[in-house]
Amino acid sequence: MMGRAAPLLAFATMVRNDDFFLRLWIAHYAAHVPKSHLFILFDGLDQTPPPEAKGCQCLFLPRAEMGPGWDNRRWAMLSDFAATLLGRFGVVTLNDVDELLVNDPASDETLPEALARALQVGVISPFALEMVHRRDLEPVPLDRARPVLEQRRFVRLNASYCKPCVISNPVRWSLGGHYSNHPKLHLDRSLYLFHLRYVDRDMLLARQAMRHAALQQPVPGDQQVAGGGWAKSTDQIDDFLQTIQDHGKPIESDFRFDWQRRRIAENWSWDPEAGIWRHPKLHNRKTYVLPARFHNIF
Repeated sequence: MMGRAAPLLAFATMVRNDDFFLRLWIAHYAAHVPKSHLFILFDGLDQTPPPEAKGCQCLFLPRAEMGPGWDNRRWAMLSDFAATLLGRFGVVTLNDVDELLVNDPASDETLPEALARALQVGVISPFALEMVHRRDLEPVPLDRARPVLEQRRFVRLNASYCKPCVISNPVRWSLGGHYSNHPKLHLDRSLYLFHLRYVDRDMLLARQAMRHAALQQPVPGDQQVAGGGWAKSTDQIDDFLQTIQDHGKPIESDFRFDWQRRRIAENWSWDPEAGIWRHPKLHNRKTYVLPARFHNIF
């Protein structure tokens, strides 16, 4: 951003009983902006912030009863909250707490400089990478006291996480924040979204058991309580991790993923029933080796 002042950046998330990911989220973004620019919505008056949250903007919300449409209403609220922050910040990023935005170290920009491109394009979608625990290659459980990328080096592609999450204009997000009503796709060349849900098998299964227990009777169709991933059993999740491992050796690549980017862009379309712009789902069981230039980021 040579020759101009960088915009004020705000980062926001909503969390319940996720201290590990919240600590990681705070540390990652506090390296780029003052903690007063980090907004944490705690889902429940019973929540206790970790010590790292001191200095962040912490808001405690009463717990909403889980039932039909619960997560749709939550994401409508988050859309409104992000729009409110735009009254004081030039660019707002809102993600789930297990999602971190990273600018490619090969770029000559900082993360704030890359995010500032939202001022020109309105909304940025980073390219999505899911960290996966390949137990055949990384048998040791994640040490929470050590940097994650010292211990986990494999990713898979999942276009559903190319979320329109960096905004300088208000948007209405869909369930999970995966899509929005913003008409133009700006799939950034250097910004990546690291989705960390699958970063450790034991941690994943414990977290999934809590989510599964929180759901009452699932409701079919558009009256579902939350995204489909919440309803999966721990056995289903464990089986899914095994299919990734069974798919074959991780692939070395240039990490540009040009054909995947083209497929996303060429199939960008309006979904009139949902009232959102979207691209098709693009994910498979292939894993890719994370290049060394990313290894010390978080």
